[in-house]
Amino acid sequence: MSRTIGFRRAALHLGALWALAFAQPLLDLLGRNAEFFVARGSTTGDILLLAFGYVLVPPVIGAGAVWGAGKIRPELGWAVMLALVALIVAGFVLPPAGDALGGSALAIPLALLAGVGAAALYARASGVRSFVTVLSPAPLIVLLLFLVVSPVRGLLFPGAAGGTVTGPSRSTVPIVHVVLDELPQATLAAANGRIDAELFPNFARLAAESTWYRNATTVNDSTAAAIPAQVTGEQPRAGLLPTARDHPRSLFTLFERSHELTAIEPITALCPERLCGDFRPGTMDRLRSLVSDLEVVVQQLLLPADLREGLPAVDRVWEGFEAGSVTDSGELERFPNLRRDILARLARDDPTAAFERAIGALEGQGSRPPLVFLHSTLPHGPWRYLPDGRRYPIGGKEYPGLASQGSWTGPQWQVDQGFQRHVLQAQYVDRLLGRLLDALRARDLFDDAVIVVTADHGAAFSTGQPRRPASRANVGVIAPVPFFVKLPGQPDGRVDDRAVRTIDVLPTIAKAAGVRLPWKADGIPADEREVDPEAPVDISHMGKPVLTEALDSVLAKRRAREGVEAGLLRDGVYAIGPRPELINRRVAVPSDGEHLMVDDTNGVLPSFVSGPVEGVEPDTVLAVAVNGRVQATTRA
Repeated sequence: MSRTIGFRRAALHLGALWALAFAQPLLDLLGRNAEFFVARGSTTGDILLLAFGYVLVPPVIGAGAVWGAGKIRPELGWAVMLALVALIVAGFVLPPAGDALGGSALAIPLALLAGVGAAALYARASGVRSFVTVLSPAPLIVLLLFLVVSPVRGLLFPGAAGGTVTGPSRSTVPIVHVVLDELPQATLAAANGRIDAELFPNFARLAAESTWYRNATTVNDSTAAAIPAQVTGEQPRAGLLPTARDHPRSLFTLFERSHELTAIEPITALCPERLCGDFRPGTMDRLRSLVSDLEVVVQQLLLPADLREGLPAVDRVWEGFEAGSVTDSGELERFPNLRRDILARLARDDPTAAFERAIGALEGQGSRPPLVFLHSTLPHGPWRYLPDGRRYPIGGKEYPGLASQGSWTGPQWQVDQGFQRHVLQAQYVDRLLGRLLDALRARDLFDDAVIVVTADHGAAFSTGQPRRPASRANVGVIAPVPFFVKLPGQPDGRVDDRAVRTIDVLPTIAKAAGVRLPWKADGIPADEREVDPEAPVDISHMGKPVLTEALDSVLAKRRAREGVEAGLLRDGVYAIGPRPELINRRVAVPSDGEHLMVDDTNGVLPSFVSGPVEGVEPDTVLAVAVNGRVQATTRA
């Protein structure tokens, strides 16, 4: 048995094992979810640095340690090599072992035992070492598959992104296109099916001044595909990234000569840089963000199921990594780097600032009218806003009842609490929308403009069901989305029951601006759709078909959910709970025990209270009092 090993052979062998055990699973996952890089503003350099760094640097460092130890004593270098082989194999075995055994407690020693066994075989059997030598090209093959074969190739070799199409050279029609994130049509509706003017006065105002297509449905349940569908008028197709390269014909290239463009895209990159500039974070911010997020991705790949609980999923592209509050979240105490990155990214993609930027874009009255595209990341979680815009701290789990796989679990009342926070955040969206509408009027743009306000998709709030993606059970709240169109010179509002789809947004805008699309779109102008209860509602996920269901069936499920929500909100948003009649009742402040006394001069109120309780049975009704007055009721 050889007791010496050189740097070159150690690097080749460790590189082969590392590539198969660690690099290939990670890069394969990221390659299949290339939107991960789009949402983070990653450049070609960032992606190459990640790929080559992750595949090559660890084995080179390991080989350096083997070489250095061997210089001290040959046997020591050999021991270090065997230890590294054992650790890599143990890391490879740990996830399946943990899943098979139902937990990590037994899997860790089992994985280490497997690693020691593999190291012993490597030490004693020359055939095993020869086999590992044959595997030495693995790092290069892994890199080739990731950089050239996977969808990431489209980010590395962008080609002629966003080529010019034959659009108008001039126009007098201002264009405003607002896409809200994860807002079901059912959220806005009152018990009578109309917009709830008490909760959402500005949506109600917009409905009174525009055409509300109340039977509109999305074509995709994922942001990264649903937004391109709106700005191109084309059905999502599998394999396309939300970039200008993969979507060269769009709202932006159509009106680039006639309008002053402002595109606010926190998740996508559909407006070409030559038209909208590059709003990526700085290099160090991007790399810190990437490294921080990759810590979570690696843990997803390496940890058994019980230790993966609570980790965000990479296939949620961007929102999964926003799993914690912007304030102290107990959910993220184990992942301090992730929390730091969330704080930084939320600061960059501040949805309030996004609306401010959209309003600011209306200021300049140049020779060309404004075209403002705003994708707001609200009311999508993390739910942290009150209706007046204040952000509340989270002291415990961010989404009680929401499993790491994205499905609601536990009692329905806990899910209803999530819905309550969703409504509060949607009320803040209403406030922001009102400011935008006021700005359009103040600048004398409202009457002449075509304004479209819609959402990318909805969300579900039923235990045992996924929040997304779409399924037969939740399609009534995933597919139907708000769809308001204010045409130039439109005198008053009306409700329209046509079977409108979100791929109709761009054709609708083009028709309102007097422009004929120079390419064949899948969508048509909204006012050319038919009122067809049997119209098929086809929903895809990232371009892959999920389901097709008749519109009247989808709408029946939506109305059923609206009835449930009307019951929850009967006594107001804050009264969602088992004993709404106790709200505002005075109670004596106990001399001992738990109570909240709050000085509201500090600007922070305990809006979301959570924590462990002892000595009570599950589902026991609890009342939460602040300063001696009941403000909420819930259950244990």
